[in-house]
Amino acid sequence: MSNNKEVDLIAKSYIEQLLNQLLFDYQNTQQERVKIAEWEESKEFSILGIIEILTDDIRGYSFQVLNHNSLTNFDEIINQLKEQKIFEIPEFTNWYFSDQFNYPNLKFYVEKLNYLRLLIIEYMREKQLNRND
Repeated sequence: MSNNKEVDLIAKSYIEQLLNQLLFDYQNTQQERVKIAEWEESKEFSILGIIEILTDDIRGYSFQVLNHNSLTNFDEIINQLKEQKIFEIPEFTNWYFSDQFNYPNLKFYVEKLNYLRLLIIEYMREKQLNRND
């Protein structure tokens, strides 16, 4: 087995472990999500909506990485993931960093989700570099 293939398998395995952990972690945020849904009924934005969109997108990219050995649209995926900076959305950062809101499970979930986003970007960059060698 070549070194690149071995590294690829290890990276995919780690992405899969992190994805599976996120699926489990998401279930553990149910009570916090109910509380946030009640709070945001009177708001013009949705913290849960932002998190759901990011979750769906990153899960989708994760599954692409895990199930497709012949990805070719590296630049497109990298650029889309780079644009999904949840901590640059003012409403989200105001909620996240406010002392008023104590939702440790959901905040940890978002941090881990963002980490997976960054991991996929790095994985795609490496695949792109190795493809061009």
